[in-house]
Amino acid sequence: MISVIVPVYNVEKYLRNCVDSILRQTYTDFELLLVDDGSPDGCPQICDDYAAHDPRVRVIHKPNGGLISARNEGIRAARGSYVCILDGDDWALGNMLQFIHDTVSQSPEPLDMVLFAAHNVYADHMEETLNNVPEGHYDRERLEREVFPYLLTDTRKGLQVGVIQAHTWDKAFKRELLTEYYTRDERIRVFTDVPMTYECLLRCRNVYICNELLYMYNKTNEDSIRARSRENLLTKSFSYLVSYMRAHLSGLAPSIDRQLNEYAAMLIIRTGKWRARTDPSLRDAVRHIKEGLRESEMLSFVSARGLPRKTGAVILLLRMHLYMPAMQLCAARVRQEEKQSNRSG
Repeated sequence: MISVIVPVYNVEKYLRNCVDSILRQTYTDFELLLVDDGSPDGCPQICDDYAAHDPRVRVIHKPNGGLISARNEGIRAARGSYVCILDGDDWALGNMLQFIHDTVSQSPEPLDMVLFAAHNVYADHMEETLNNVPEGHYDRERLEREVFPYLLTDTRKGLQVGVIQAHTWDKAFKRELLTEYYTRDERIRVFTDVPMTYECLLRCRNVYICNELLYMYNKTNEDSIRARSRENLLTKSFSYLVSYMRAHLSGLAPSIDRQLNEYAAMLIIRTGKWRARTDPSLRDAVRHIKEGLRESEMLSFVSARGLPRKTGAVILLLRMHLYMPAMQLCAARVRQEEKQSNRSG
C-alpha cells in the first residue's frame, strides 16, 4: 500500500539508522526505494546490502543529479497507493506507516494527502515542528477557506512563512498526485520540497492534517544539503525556484498570485537578514547581496505594491540600488527579532 522513497547521497553515517527505522515499522505492507544519487561514499554498498537481505527493499543507482532528480526517480518507480519521502539522515518513529494506513483506511473520503508532525533533533534537545491549523479532515471547501489563503505566506502578523510547512518528509502523498505534479525542473537546488508540496496541496480535494509526532528530523548533520544551501541563498537556483512556482501555482487559488509575490520578497528579506547576522560587516553584507541579486535576478519577480510596509521599503531600496540603507533595515529587523526572542526566552 505504501512506497517509501529515500534519496541517498553522502549520508553513510546516518543511512543505516534511517533504513532500519523503516524496516522495523509495525506496518509491514510497504516497499522501500533507496535512490543512490551517485553517492561517493559507502552508501551504494549499504543500499545493496539491504536489498540483498529484504525483498521489500529496491535500489536505484543513478549518476548524481541532485535531490529533486533522485526523488523523481523514486516517484516514477513507486508502486504503492501512497508515497512517503524521507531524508537519508533522518528516521521515522515505528508507528508512522501504521498511522498513515489507519488514517487513510478510516477516512470517509479518499485522501489525497496526510500531513503529520515531526521532532527537530538537535545535539542536546528536541523541538516540535507542527502544522499551524486545527487538526482534522479538510475537504476542498475548507482548504480554500482556512488553508490556501495562508499557504505560502501569512501576513496577518507581518510577513511570515505560511501555515503549512513545505517539507515532504512529514506527509504522505497519493501516488497519482505525485506522478502528475512532481517538480520537473531539476536545476532547483534550494528549498527543493517547496514547489512539489504546495502544488500537490493546491490540487487536493481531501486532506487530513494532524500534529501526530511521527518523524525525527536530524538537525545535527552539518554536511547536509540544507546546511550547505545557507551559504549563499541568492543564487540562480532561487530564480529557478520562484520561476517554476509562478508557472505551476499561479491561479490555483484566489490569493496565490499575491502570496507568490510575497514569497519571493520574503526570500530576499531572509537573505538580507541572514547576511546582516553572519557577515563581518554591513559592507560585506552589501557586497554579497549585490552579487546575489546580480546572479539570481530575483528582483524581477517582485513587486513592492501590496507588500507589508517594511518589506516593501527594502525591496524599493534594492531596486534603486541603495544597498546600504536596505541592509541597515535588514539589520534593524535582526536586532528587533533578537530582542523579542530574548524577552520570550
